Amino acid sequence: MSPLLRTRPLTSLLLLATHQCLLPSRVFVNGAALPADENGWTSVERPEPPVEVDVVVVGGGYSGLTSAYELHQAGLSTVVLEAKDRIGGRSRSHQRESGPGIVELGATWINNSTQPAIWELTQHFGLETLVQYTEGDEVLQSPDGQVVRVPPATGEEEESPEPEDIVAALINEAVEEVDIRQFADFPEDQDVSVADWIALNGLWNESGIPELLSQMTTTIVGREPNETGAHYFFDYIKSGYGLESLGTETEFGAQFLMLAEGTTALARKLADAMTPGSVLTDAAVTEISQDDDTAIVTIKTGKKFKAKKVIVAIPTNTYSDIKFTPSLPSEKAQIVSNTMPGIYAKMILSYTEPWWREAGLVGKFTSLVGPIRFSWDTSNPALSQYSLAVFIAGDVATEWHALPDEERQQTMIEHLAELVGEDLADYALDVLEVNYVEWTKEEYIWGGPTSAMAPGMLRQYGTALRESFANLHFGGGETAYEWKGYLEGAITAGQRAAEEVVEALGSGGKA
Repeated sequence: MSPLLRTRPLTSLLLLATHQCLLPSRVFVNGAALPADENGWTSVERPEPPVEVDVVVVGGGYSGLTSAYELHQAGLSTVVLEAKDRIGGRSRSHQRESGPGIVELGATWINNSTQPAIWELTQHFGLETLVQYTEGDEVLQSPDGQVVRVPPATGEEEESPEPEDIVAALINEAVEEVDIRQFADFPEDQDVSVADWIALNGLWNESGIPELLSQMTTTIVGREPNETGAHYFFDYIKSGYGLESLGTETEFGAQFLMLAEGTTALARKLADAMTPGSVLTDAAVTEISQDDDTAIVTIKTGKKFKAKKVIVAIPTNTYSDIKFTPSLPSEKAQIVSNTMPGIYAKMILSYTEPWWREAGLVGKFTSLVGPIRFSWDTSNPALSQYSLAVFIAGDVATEWHALPDEERQQTMIEHLAELVGEDLADYALDVLEVNYVEWTKEEYIWGGPTSAMAPGMLRQYGTALRESFANLHFGGGETAYEWKGYLEGAITAGQRAAEEVVEALGSGGKA
């Protein structure tokens, strides 16, 4: 164990007899006297002294690990407290049982040009990447259940915009006007739900538009258009460089590259680069109390940590699991109580062969009906690992979560068979291995791929999201200015929080 985390034994005997007293000593705890033994000695448990470090980081996801890594580089003693039994947060790589290779049950993709922070880390640690597969047709299911095969765009299509094109153009125009750093500038009369915003623009009652908007908002933030604030939705899209970037796998798209060893490999590299023993799992924080120059962080076992600074790097909706003394400022508390975790699940269907590729399909299946909302090819041919990642989100996911386990799996597989048609249905049904995570049910996370805000929240309280509070600083992907909901955003938010602490304490903890 590192000297950093070495502590005294959990209990010790306190000898209370004195040479001057002939009668047995008595010790009172909560008003009750503890009995003395025949020799007059009384023993009580003495609280274990807190572990003292420069900084405590709450949360072992990418944001928290990045903060701790940066603080370690600056010479500050740091401990990471992760509530779950693993690190990585919403990133989770899983070793397949049916063959070599991993599958990604959480965050998956990066980009080497639009996401410089995570790209720099992958290069620093020598991690290999795979280019996302891009060849073939997509499949789209309309609200009436009709399934069509959509060839790649050539740029020579006729001028007859579909409803989705009209909506996308309208949203892109609004996104361009959003300032992702000046939240109060958003027009108050436009600060309504996405559904109401589309209605203000005269499109909500158009055929297929409600279903299209539902697919868009649930895919991007995990919530329905009547729940999601238009300002938050536009801000989120702009943070990811626009709708085209978020939805594509091209050179500048959000789904351009995957890590061959899995995203968890990078999380482990970050943890391994720190002082051994400074990343603790199964260490859920229950209380953070602070005075003028220190903070005491208590975990579920009762163990305490004393620090000069604390970085909170967990999903905003989970702040309510921690007792803060003094209480968080009212504006930050408003964000916590009004932030909604996305309703989300991800399932990986593994096959012996990439039958969809052989049929000329790229592996992207989009449905405005569900349960499958969208999918991607997540194969690694070098390891004969052929898989499709299928996603379910929003109200459809709420209904799906209530099904028994086997029925949940079968429902998704049968829907995929429906989307590929009779000629390919048998291939879709012949699944080698199924792995999935219901992120909505993941303890200490409770949703994905991010959290969403209702109308008015971002404009009124967005600035408070990142503001420090005495000795507390706030990271987490939701506090990122760019790439919210992505590994890049989590990393840059962690870097920002670490910079704040280093500026306050100085390198080596000396202000």
